[in-house]
Amino acid sequence: KAAFLKRRDLVLELLKDVPHVKTNLPQGAFYVFPNVSYYFGKSDGEFEVTDINAFCMYILNKANVSVVTGKAFGNPNCFRFSYATTEENIIEAVRRIKIALADLR
Repeated sequence: KAAFLKRRDLVLELLKDVPHVKTNLPQGAFYVFPNVSYYFGKSDGEFEVTDINAFCMYILNKANVSVVTGKAFGNPNCFRFSYATTEENIIEAVRRIKIALADLR
């Protein structure tokens, strides 16, 4: 339990540094559910993020990080990000997401 709490706190701290990503404090499981609706309608010049499904595909293709749409979990403005992995993987995944999102205008 302590390891998962540490990972949860790590991912939340890292996501604070990603502009326009809003998080809340998860109380169970091993997922965070960030709101990324700010990025809907944004483009990197090649790909437009039209909704959460497009956002998840953008992150997969641009950052090589797999996330799941929040639509299936009741919120189409959010994505589901698992922290059931190593701290190193969490740090790298958030780093990649941050870089990918910086390309969206």
